[in-house]
Amino acid sequence: MRSWFASSVLCLVLFAPAPAAARSASDGQACLRSSDLTCAQDVREELLRRAPDAADTLRLVAQTAFHEGDYEAALAAWLVLEERGLAEETYTPYAATAAAATGLIEARTTGVLLRHDTGVDRILAEEGLETLVQARSTYDALFGGGPDHDIVLDIFPTASRFTAASGLPPEAVQNTGVIALSKWNRLLLTSPRALARGYNWKDTISHEYIHLVVSWRSGDRVPVWLQEGLAKHLEGDWRGGRAGYLSVHQQSLLAEALGTEQFVPFEKFRQSMAYLDSGEEAALAFAQVATMVHFLLERGTDAVLVDLMDRIRSGEASEDVVADLAGFEDFEAFREGWKDFIAQLPLIEEQLATLPVVLDGSGSDFSSDPLLSARADLAKFARIGDLLRDAGRPEAAIIEYDKAVDPDAPPSPMLLARKAVCLEMMGDVSAALAVAEEGVTLYPEFPLLQVTVAQLRDTSGQKPAAIEAWKAAHDLNPFNPTVQRALLEGYESVGKTDLAARHARYARILSTGGALD
Repeated sequence: MRSWFASSVLCLVLFAPAPAAARSASDGQACLRSSDLTCAQDVREELLRRAPDAADTLRLVAQTAFHEGDYEAALAAWLVLEERGLAEETYTPYAATAAAATGLIEARTTGVLLRHDTGVDRILAEEGLETLVQARSTYDALFGGGPDHDIVLDIFPTASRFTAASGLPPEAVQNTGVIALSKWNRLLLTSPRALARGYNWKDTISHEYIHLVVSWRSGDRVPVWLQEGLAKHLEGDWRGGRAGYLSVHQQSLLAEALGTEQFVPFEKFRQSMAYLDSGEEAALAFAQVATMVHFLLERGTDAVLVDLMDRIRSGEASEDVVADLAGFEDFEAFREGWKDFIAQLPLIEEQLATLPVVLDGSGSDFSSDPLLSARADLAKFARIGDLLRDAGRPEAAIIEYDKAVDPDAPPSPMLLARKAVCLEMMGDVSAALAVAEEGVTLYPEFPLLQVTVAQLRDTSGQKPAAIEAWKAAHDLNPFNPTVQRALLEGYESVGKTDLAARHARYARILSTGGALD
């Protein structure tokens, strides 16, 4: 990253006249609090012309550079203040972020800067940029405008580096699975390589960009519950898909909460979803607020989103605006209408578990499985089954896998995938595919199931459907060489040579550790 601070200060001091109408550093900080980075930049330039050496100027320089993603400049300004004994206590992780971003390389396109690690993380640049560009186009139009500055997206190669840059306590990341943020007018993301099973990182980019545009449009007046509801409900719009915004697991949690009236109160996540007690609680909270937005848009259509932003920005209470746009007298009436609405949704009530968050290579072979990771007594049967399967004895393996099933616990995605493989070995491809596809329905973000479905569809001669499953696996974990080779061959077979070339390039990056792209 470039070092902006010293040279910019010198040039501005020597050549720029003082402005007639003076603004203060507090004006620039107010701009940052309202998510108006351009405004803060203007105030900074003015102060640098007028009083470049003043403590307030240096403070605003540090803060604005940090929002721009220029961590070296931010840290340099802050260190000058520290040397003078003028650095006030701050929770902004200047040094930690600069260290976490060390070595990241840039990929750019119009209006977007993406930074990622060297090596195999090069595979993220192309589709990451495409996702963010499409997200900007989609959501700026939907909300009636978007940020008037370049969008910075940093993809950190490890969860520990993301956590350091986020300012979040490590336990928040581990407990609720927070792996991305929209903060300081930019986006922070954990590489899917840092999670044992990967994750839906493209929709996550979209989700975080929605936070950014909502904050910008509203002057950062939208409360967390509504921000998260908008981001969750609309996160698939960039690729044209809103229908599946609730996972089966979230549907089951919502159905249970509706029956018991045990919803997560807004106050519990007033600051952030990251501070909820568990992944289960976070999943339910997301389901609540996303369906509230669904209900609002069912009542008022997408057209109300522009009014929603304008009215909240002007100072109206968010709950009052939501209730009014949905046609209710007050928010309590809206909540009662929402409960009636979700009672009519075709929620799948099968009890599932939150997929464990396994970060930076920690854990065992079964750590990413919600059942086997918590049940060593059952995992031992799964291991015996694996040995039998590898020895070419699928019937005996299934017997052991069945012993690893707890009828009173949520199903294991790993066991479903293992059983499907054994059924294929036994010659029953149809039954194998049925088991694997059931698993994908229940756990769509478990890439082993997507790969199993893809392989079985290929075996069955279902080439277009196989490509679809391989692509789903790629979107979760693009670092699997088997997936890249399959997509290369699949796209070649259907004449999509541009996509075949893309996945050939990805396969080359993986095979060379990123030395060749």
